[in-house]
Amino acid sequence: MAAPRAVIGARHVPGGEGDGSGRAAQTNSAKPSMRILLLSLVYPPEHAPAGIMVAELAHELAHAGHEVTVLTGFPSHPAGRLFPGWKAKLLSREQTQGSFTLLRCLHSFAPRFGTLGKMWYHFTFALCSFWAGLWAGRFDVLVLPSTPAFCGPAAILLASIQRAKTFYWIHDIHPESTIGAGLLKEGTLSRVMKAIDSWVCRRASVVATPTEEMREVILARGLPAAHVVIQRHWLDEDRIQPSSQNGWRGKQGISPTDFVVLHAGTVGYISGAQVIVEAARVLAEHPGILFLLVGDGPLKAELQKKAQEYGLANVRFLPFQPEEDLSPMLASGDVGLVVLKEQSAATSIPSKMYGYTSAGRPVIASVAPGSSVARFIRAGGFGWAVPPADPEALAGAVLQAAADAGECRRRGQKAREFFVSEFGRRAIVHGFREKLERLHP
Repeated sequence: MAAPRAVIGARHVPGGEGDGSGRAAQTNSAKPSMRILLLSLVYPPEHAPAGIMVAELAHELAHAGHEVTVLTGFPSHPAGRLFPGWKAKLLSREQTQGSFTLLRCLHSFAPRFGTLGKMWYHFTFALCSFWAGLWAGRFDVLVLPSTPAFCGPAAILLASIQRAKTFYWIHDIHPESTIGAGLLKEGTLSRVMKAIDSWVCRRASVVATPTEEMREVILARGLPAAHVVIQRHWLDEDRIQPSSQNGWRGKQGISPTDFVVLHAGTVGYISGAQVIVEAARVLAEHPGILFLLVGDGPLKAELQKKAQEYGLANVRFLPFQPEEDLSPMLASGDVGLVVLKEQSAATSIPSKMYGYTSAGRPVIASVAPGSSVARFIRAGGFGWAVPPADPEALAGAVLQAAADAGECRRRGQKAREFFVSEFGRRAIVHGFREKLERLHP
């Protein structure tokens, strides 16, 4: 296997190696040290925000004096193919830039854009991570990001064997988010999956959701209110910053006069991203507007084919960008674009919004009016929210933003202010650590 890349986000941890602040690592002498296992399907160098948050949380916990192990798979997200330069093993231990252990265990590698491929991937990871978790040694607290069906029960069993507490950290609610994405129909299988996830919720010591809307969905399953808490997602405010000088945009051959509508990240099923190409078709005769999609995912090929069929010159696709280009890439857009199917409004929240707002860019969101994204936009005044799956409404919002550069700048400033106060890493990760420490007094 190639030499592991530096953990994304490691250099941004206050007092950590590579931070450059010169400050000593922070410790928490008031609390006894815990042994914490972070179990995650994704982890850097994968671009998935969930994995990056796990890396940053691991650094926060380690620098607070806790003994931390991250257990993950080999990099293959989102396509399901092992990254170039890597060799999968049954179990691999890697060095990190922080004082924690990183273990990678074997799982399936195959295109997993379909339901069966995803389920097989989750099953093999659940099986191998259970075995690797036993091998890793004792721990006091297990942090489990939400995954469909198999990983939850395996993790609960692992924690029970270790007599450890479990913090169930929900990113997407299953199976509701899978149904909303169109990958699963309501029926016997969905009821079984919901029963399994509800069992995991009840057996966990704490269940955490990123939004109040998602918390209400979990509470509707009959869990006590005190058992379900809010744990916001975050992004490192130092990692992505506003910038008016953008060499990245020039390197891509994008005209400085173009109004760039940026969609950056995974093009997933829950997004309903087809509306982007349809909106671009509506605006095909408006020169100077470019829809730029940076990333990958199961819908990308479909969108590329549709844009080609329509003969659209105002849509461009680029792959995921390296970490060093992430901040200038996000700052290259005049507006950031969030799209989400109406059925997914209460069970998922697109992480793209954090990147755009951190870069100081206003957001145009094609989402349900009652969704978390629409509520945040209204509260912060940093964008425009239009109904989902409505290309005419989306095109209208783009034209409105493109016609008023001053208003775009004003909403962009509000975006950064809202991001720092509501989604910045420093305050949120510190609060996460305190929640975990309360599990092990």
